[in-house]
Amino acid sequence: MGGLYTGRDNMSSILNIAKEAMFANQTAINLTGSNIANVNTPGYTRQRPLFGSLGEATGQVGLGVGIEAIERVYDSFLEVQINEQRSDLGYNEAKKNALDRIEVIFNEANNEGVSAFLDEFWNAWEDLSINPSGSVAREALLSDARGLASIFRSSSEELTSVQQDANSQIEGLVDSVNSYLSDIAVLNDKIAQVATGNEDANALMDSRAELLGNLAEVMDFNSFEDSNGSTNIFLLNGMMLVSGNKAQRLDTVIGNHAEDPSFCDVVFEGHEGDVINGVVTGGQLAGVLSLRDELIGGDDGYMSRLDDLAVAIVDTVNGLHESGFDMYGNLGGTFFDPVTKASDMCVSADIENDINRIAAAQTVNGDGALAAQIGALREALVMNGGTATFGDEYAAFVGCIGQDASDATRNSDRQTSLLDQLTTRRESISGVSIDEEMVNLIKYQTGYSAAARLCTVAQELKDTLLALGQ
Repeated sequence: MGGLYTGRDNMSSILNIAKEAMFANQTAINLTGSNIANVNTPGYTRQRPLFGSLGEATGQVGLGVGIEAIERVYDSFLEVQINEQRSDLGYNEAKKNALDRIEVIFNEANNEGVSAFLDEFWNAWEDLSINPSGSVAREALLSDARGLASIFRSSSEELTSVQQDANSQIEGLVDSVNSYLSDIAVLNDKIAQVATGNEDANALMDSRAELLGNLAEVMDFNSFEDSNGSTNIFLLNGMMLVSGNKAQRLDTVIGNHAEDPSFCDVVFEGHEGDVINGVVTGGQLAGVLSLRDELIGGDDGYMSRLDDLAVAIVDTVNGLHESGFDMYGNLGGTFFDPVTKASDMCVSADIENDINRIAAAQTVNGDGALAAQIGALREALVMNGGTATFGDEYAAFVGCIGQDASDATRNSDRQTSLLDQLTTRRESISGVSIDEEMVNLIKYQTGYSAAARLCTVAQELKDTLLALGQ
């Protein structure tokens, strides 16, 4: 038969039980106060105490209660979803902001764009065909040709400016990535040390979670948490960025970019030959790279399409112009200087210096038939494999920009909505609810008061037993 629980022997254990209960509830009250104090702190994750029995001892009913752990209330799967949406949003926001600028460059709303200048250019040739010897018509044609060349040059220059701005952003974004990776590695080290000492690392984990969110806005990544609490980060192709307290650094190098040697490429520091531009597929960095190298640059990019249109106009007009005769009865020369890029489009020096060198005639008799032929190029199917006019091709080009901008805006709006929903869900799980904390506060205060009362009763019983033994 087990031993009897004698009153005198167990008064001390009751006092210890009461004391431990007071300590546990006091810790819970302090934790509740911390939650309430941080209700408006960005990135704060509420914490809750996990009460647990302290076990039993021989001859005693139990050792009481204690705080086994302070739990950080969060959903790791939800955090991954949020960071994925932040990467997607960063990607589309970077493209959207630049596409808004590009839409302004090719805005045709006020009849001040390429389409309007192109129409005026064809109209001027038609007017010249009616009065091929008239100086007024020739001056008007020269003016409209200058305007057309100028709008192509300025459009190309402004598009180049957007592309160069995107290139300039890359270095700053890489610096941000390096800063986040370094700070995460430092926090990994601190968290591992705290975990070894059985201390609370929740505040450090909150800071790390905020850094992971900031990193996700700049670039996409995968991550996992190891047994010592460190978050290891790597690119989608498996290349490691952070391992424990070690962070890999990224760098930018120039001189090797296929389109423009002045453009920078993203590499791992110390591995300048291994370009990782294509490995980064999400976040602002990927958005800027895609804008620079695919939307604006590249074989099918905006710049290439603008160049192709300018070159086609120059070559087609020159081809006809060189077959006609000017006012001196000489074969026409080039009307535009031959170009390979829209940024170089200009009227030839001969035409600039003497409008009588404009070839309007198909014969030496001075008719306006050639001018009429050039004017008729407005309707000629010379683009896109002989299926589109110059105007059609430009309209398709502008439509492509508009569609890309619309897609980026729609994607950005959708991802903002999804991110808001996920953030609201996280707030319901990890955020501080004042009402809930006040309920907890009352519960812990009641527990503390009961433990204090138990302590008083135990002391009174002990005093009574001592008095009886005298």
